Amino acid sequence: MLKPVRWHYNSENACRNPFHPLQKKRVLIHLVPLTENSILVNNLFHFFKRDIVTGKEVKMRKRILSVTISAALLTTLLFLPALVGQVQAADKIGWVGPVYKELSASLTRGFKEYYKETYGKDVDITFVRPGGWPVCLDKVRAWGGKPDADIFLGAGAPAHEVLKQEGLIVPYRPKGWDKVPADWHGMKVKDKGDLWTCFAPWIVTNLYNEKVLKKLRLPPPKTWNDLLNPIYRGNIVHTLPYASGTMHETIEILMQAFGEEEAWKYLRLLAAQLARFSTGSTDTTQLVARGEVPIGIAQPQMNAMAARKDGFPVRDLLPEKTILVPEAVALLKGAPNEEVGKIFLDWLFSMDGQKYVLEGRYFAANTDIKFSEWEKEGVEMAKHATKALGVDSFWDLQVDFIEYDLDLATKRWDEVNKKYENEIYRKWGELKSSLFLIEEVEGEISVAKAQNKDVTKAEAKIKEARRLFEIDGAYAAARLAATEARAVPAAAAGLPTGIILIVAIAILISVIAVIIALRRRPA
Repeated sequence: MLKPVRWHYNSENACRNPFHPLQKKRVLIHLVPLTENSILVNNLFHFFKRDIVTGKEVKMRKRILSVTISAALLTTLLFLPALVGQVQAADKIGWVGPVYKELSASLTRGFKEYYKETYGKDVDITFVRPGGWPVCLDKVRAWGGKPDADIFLGAGAPAHEVLKQEGLIVPYRPKGWDKVPADWHGMKVKDKGDLWTCFAPWIVTNLYNEKVLKKLRLPPPKTWNDLLNPIYRGNIVHTLPYASGTMHETIEILMQAFGEEEAWKYLRLLAAQLARFSTGSTDTTQLVARGEVPIGIAQPQMNAMAARKDGFPVRDLLPEKTILVPEAVALLKGAPNEEVGKIFLDWLFSMDGQKYVLEGRYFAANTDIKFSEWEKEGVEMAKHATKALGVDSFWDLQVDFIEYDLDLATKRWDEVNKKYENEIYRKWGELKSSLFLIEEVEGEISVAKAQNKDVTKAEAKIKEARRLFEIDGAYAAARLAATEARAVPAAAAGLPTGIILIVAIAILISVIAVIIALRRRPA
């Protein structure tokens, strides 16, 4: 049975509250009986007494009062931590997403300053970044409607469309929503139902280390097809589409610009050019910046800007076909700190919030922004943004955008990732060995053809090997066909051209000699 609680009194006979924030001297609470004759009970009894009662009634009333006070104190002690926790929860916010640490650090600093200035108290921010946005998406799925975060921060439109379709985000239209375009060359920039909004647009591009390429005496590849040139073999790196949203977007660019069949053909040929696969877009940037691999595929445009700011000789390679990627934000369903989440979204789309986006090395989405004006205000990254883009506003860019079908991209999201993993990544070694054999046999056939050999059958066989490799992704069958093509010229080979010429001359000389001998014979 729980014993009632009695407060310790100080020397001045006054009860001190140990939970008061200004209480400097520790006061102990002892779990000893609070009797009916205690000072607290006697004082309260006499305060509330209204009539004359007998001694027996006095004793009974005091006993009841003592039990009541003890129960009240015990209940207060039990529920006090929960009450304190509720107060603290109102000043917390959690983010989950794939944004770079520079942006998360910038937004953390800016929002804390804003919250303190506006509401007079601190806000605790936690940020969960398990990997690229496909990994972040799986994280939200795993929470099952009870997220450990309030905001999905970052990733492009396809990720947010998946969140939308699966019911993992809820509508909210932040202040400044009207300053963001609705779409851009077929790409949705914000959801009409207010479920997600772009806060930082960028373009899918590639990177190169100009110092390393110069040492290798290689020109920067300017088109997608340039990357397939044998001179770049072993000098390219990119990550996997299910680990990087940017790489997934790159595959969609190729598929929607050139068709599915041509895109997968291209991706197989590109895989044979790689030096390695990276662990993510950030890793790709770092590898290129350090010069370990001179060319990086599937990069957010701002990565080159950030690398150059840090002193690395990195430039972006804007291909002839690309898309705008709306780095978006959304409020998670079941957010434990929903109101603070809404406050953050309002701030993020304000001019103050957009400045911290730029300071975080991302481009700002507000159409009213002019980098030149911000540069005058002392915004450090405004100058670097102008140099990187060549225009005063992101929305002034003139780029060869494709008409992007977001619904199609969202529909085949998982299918594309699985196909790349199973047909290219897991068979990368087999893929390279098959292609290298095909190329060797093609070279041998070219030599045989130059020697006037009949290589018709060999050419047909090696063409079959190419089709099996590029279109079907059947690498084992492609190697077999290439091996058969290699055997055809050897079987059909005759005498070497030089020997044939010598024999022909010898025969000619013999014929002439016979003719001369017949003319000299007597009649």
